[in-house]
Amino acid sequence: MAIVKMKRLRLLGLRSDRERLLRPLQSLGCVDVREPAIDLSDPAWAALTKPEGAGLAKAREERQTIDAALETLRKYAPAKDGLLSPRPTLTEKQLFDDKVYADGLAAAWQISDGERALAACTAEQAKLQSQKASLEPWVPLDVPLETEGDATVPILFCSAPAKVDFAALEGAVGQAAEEAQLFPAGSDRELQYFLLICHNSVLSACTEALRPFGFSRVALRGWTGTAADNIRLLDNRIAALERQAGEHKAHLAAQGDKRDLLRLCADRAAQEIAREENEARLIDTDSAYLLEGWLPADREGELAKLLDGFPCAWETADPAPEEYPEVPVKLKNNAVTRSMNTITEMYSLPAYDGVDANPLMAPFFIVIFGLMMADMAYGLLIMLGTGIFLKKARPKNPYFMEMFFWCGISTFIVGALTGGFFGDFIPQLLAMMGIQFTMPALFSPMNDTLAIMVGSVALGFVQIITGMAVSVCHKTKKGDFLDALFDEIAWWIILAGLVVWLCGSMLAVLPPVFGTVGLGMLIVGGLMLALGGTRKAKGFGKVTSLVGILYNGVTGFFSDALSYVRIMALMLSGSVIASVFNTLGATTGIVPVFIVISLLGNILNFALCVLGAYVHDLRLQCLEFFGRFYEEGGKPYRPLSVDTNYVEIIKEEN
Repeated sequence: MAIVKMKRLRLLGLRSDRERLLRPLQSLGCVDVREPAIDLSDPAWAALTKPEGAGLAKAREERQTIDAALETLRKYAPAKDGLLSPRPTLTEKQLFDDKVYADGLAAAWQISDGERALAACTAEQAKLQSQKASLEPWVPLDVPLETEGDATVPILFCSAPAKVDFAALEGAVGQAAEEAQLFPAGSDRELQYFLLICHNSVLSACTEALRPFGFSRVALRGWTGTAADNIRLLDNRIAALERQAGEHKAHLAAQGDKRDLLRLCADRAAQEIAREENEARLIDTDSAYLLEGWLPADREGELAKLLDGFPCAWETADPAPEEYPEVPVKLKNNAVTRSMNTITEMYSLPAYDGVDANPLMAPFFIVIFGLMMADMAYGLLIMLGTGIFLKKARPKNPYFMEMFFWCGISTFIVGALTGGFFGDFIPQLLAMMGIQFTMPALFSPMNDTLAIMVGSVALGFVQIITGMAVSVCHKTKKGDFLDALFDEIAWWIILAGLVVWLCGSMLAVLPPVFGTVGLGMLIVGGLMLALGGTRKAKGFGKVTSLVGILYNGVTGFFSDALSYVRIMALMLSGSVIASVFNTLGATTGIVPVFIVISLLGNILNFALCVLGAYVHDLRLQCLEFFGRFYEEGGKPYRPLSVDTNYVEIIKEEN
């Protein structure tokens, strides 16, 4: 239960074996390939090159095609996957079957062709609909659209804003020339349409008279026959395109049975991309290649067994301290503590030479969550929901659900100690039936609030002291014992002295001499704290450092402990809200109504409690606990491996 020890790998092999090695290396899944720290622009390294990227571009293009086909199926042949549907299981041999992959690519191209044909039909339909809309205003006029009149009497197809009064248009033309007439056509939301027929000698006068009204000519070139005739032709073409689109949609819908094949091929393409991306990190010469990376020390034997079958030279070495920032971090934990990966990865992975917080945080996080929820029914809901999901769905990353499963167990246990089952649901229900019953409980959030608050602060002290102890061990291991002595041990002496002084001088629990001993411990601890806080300061800075250490230390330490009062607050609020809804239901005096109101209220309370407990518990870990010892900044360990989204890979038996 710690940060896995890593080793640096350097491998030099024949360029002709490069592709042949990377595939089994991916299957082994333990080498995090990194780009060598070589400046290829340096003339000294002019003979070195990077592998060509044609394979990576091809793999990405294939993945893009498959993803587009899956998206098309999502629209036209929606999947009926259930929430708890597990991923299908396959072997690596089935995943890397070239024939299956070729069939999947062919299906993806076929679906893409169908999508493009459908898109072409849709675009053509939209074009024809636009043309139809432009012709509809001219249907009232039984005039061929190619009509232009002659040199003596021109005929113009015109438009003006719809808000203009057509009578005003006629009046303006009438005043401009007697040898002119307007014939109204149809209109749309923005324009009205009409014909202008006039003698050629007055054409200019007519157009000038209409110009103040927003007049413009309408171009109808390319059309022959009346608007009604052309609309009938367009309707026929639109209907034909509609039938074609329907056929394309039906064809795409019929491809739904190719979904599993395409998903498998999407995962296969992802493996090709990963391998090509890792290959791009290598360095080539004309005849050889160089691979650098990191691997867990406990898997070096597996790698050695693999490399025995290849003509290559390789070595592993422990990282030097100056390399620690570059070493990838892998956490190794048991079934309980690994569930905390969700929190550590969200916050930040620990530094390679830091401390894995998961084993330390797990008991506190799980217990505190249970204390905040404190209800047997809520714990059962969490356990059943997460347990069924983990068993049925078999998610790729189960840590988040595993975390809530363990928190559900803690919630149930604390609920049993407090007697909570949907609050006071059972006593209220039995009381409506004339039966007096009290849930057995070790303590009650409603009646033992002060004791719970004291217990919450005490638990906070335990976690804070634990964090300080981890910090002392870690600093001592790194050779920084003086920092541990002045930063943490000094506070332990002060706290121990305070307890001994109170017990000996004020509470008379111990003989009075212990009061003197405690006072001496307080003085020693205070001097150590003052010395440690000012040892690196100079001049007047020693005074300001001393004030800052004392003020921030005292207020910070006790405020951190008091922040654990939120455990009591959430336990009490959840219990009160549940009881309020139970009381509201009980006031009706009708058992079925009581059950409905109580369950609805408890569902709401359950959601609020889960959210509140998770957020506040997370805050206590990240701010109050991690700040004591945690060194973040670790780089995630991402080995070249077979990593799938749609299928689950099972190991083949040898």
